[in-house]
Amino acid sequence: MEPLSRKLIIQLYSEIISHLKATEPVNLYSLEDVIHKFFVHLFPVAYHQAVHLSKNNYGELHEDYINCLKHTFDDLLPFGQIPKELARNLMQSVQTARIFMQALHQSAEVLSETDELYASHLSASCQKHLLKMSYCPSCTGLPKAHIKPCYSYCMNVLRGCSAQYAGVLDSPWSNVVDAIDNLVTTHIRSDAGIVTIIKQLDSKLSEAIMLAMEHGPDLENKVKKTCGTPKLLPSLTMTNEGKPLTQHSVKWASPADSEILRFLSTIDKSKEFYSNIVNNVCEDEDIQRNDHHCWTGDRIGDYTQLVMTTGIDTQRYNPEVPLEPDAQPNKLNELVDKLLKIRKNIATAIPSPSRNINEIQNDMAGRDDEGSGRITDDMEDDEYNSLQESSGSGEGPTSTPYDPMSPAHNPEENEIEQRSSSAKPTVLILGCLKCSAAIVLVISFLTCRL
Repeated sequence: MEPLSRKLIIQLYSEIISHLKATEPVNLYSLEDVIHKFFVHLFPVAYHQAVHLSKNNYGELHEDYINCLKHTFDDLLPFGQIPKELARNLMQSVQTARIFMQALHQSAEVLSETDELYASHLSASCQKHLLKMSYCPSCTGLPKAHIKPCYSYCMNVLRGCSAQYAGVLDSPWSNVVDAIDNLVTTHIRSDAGIVTIIKQLDSKLSEAIMLAMEHGPDLENKVKKTCGTPKLLPSLTMTNEGKPLTQHSVKWASPADSEILRFLSTIDKSKEFYSNIVNNVCEDEDIQRNDHHCWTGDRIGDYTQLVMTTGIDTQRYNPEVPLEPDAQPNKLNELVDKLLKIRKNIATAIPSPSRNINEIQNDMAGRDDEGSGRITDDMEDDEYNSLQESSGSGEGPTSTPYDPMSPAHNPEENEIEQRSSSAKPTVLILGCLKCSAAIVLVISFLTCRL
């Protein structure tokens, strides 16, 4: 049966791959039709070789008889409820996987757009201090390899330049990362997740064939009542048909679960991407690791200015790049909108006993139809308003009222802030672009299986 069914199995796996990789919205019910069509076409092959064919009865079924078997499929249900069960599980898992992959790509787009926005909307003050920090030592004839900007000087300059972006985007970004992490942990990796469902396809197809064989005599009687006794044509594959079915060991690609665990570890590090971006840059090898005998912006010496803590409000006291409240570009609100939509779309992907595939697709279509650049009516208004207030007043979760004249702070004793190690910004962006590796492994599984 393997040679005759191989083409059908290849087509089935190809359709699943196309649904996983589709960039445009797809109707998941078309996948249900594909699975139904697969079992309809598999029935004549399975019936002839696993039920009807005997060692003394070789030959090919006539095309008219094959068509009769296909037409009786829905009435006879030779594979029981397995086709419907498989279709239901595949539709849900593929939909969840698609939303997961879309969320990763959209999140990477937000990172890219933030990078472009940051480069095109630098304030004059920020441009001046970045130039001063990076190139002025060379302009004065000092060798760059020996004289580097002070660590705390770098922190103040970059925190002042990035305050608007980090303050506004940090919370929505963290929420998206949490949502993706939850989607992977509770659904992608679950028994109903795409990886498990794909790996179970082999056993489900075998189970369907075995069910037809168990009811072979009864099934053959029903077929004969409807389609009659087949007249076999000379077999073109007699040598293959007469051989008993053998089980084949499947060599899978590297375990998907290990790749998913690696992904979860990577994305967890990116949760505080915007709040840590300054630390990442200032820990570069071109920046001195302390504040002694380094470039302070004006001279070579010790940097003695206070290091501003994170948060928009504290940057009003930044000694290098004070906060400019009116400098926030409108595009920044659009990026917040995109992040809120990503999280909302992930929420629609989470299966619920009271929601079916059609409702999920309608929700997703509604999200796609909403205009970008502004918050829609059914968005989390409280969350968006709190972000707006935080960006203006500095009262967000990362902002701490700061008094530079407080006696608790000694300008002579700047402490270099310690933090847990994380990837450089460029590495994180590339990591997000590769985030879908775990699901792409499923696709490689399918390809390998063929």
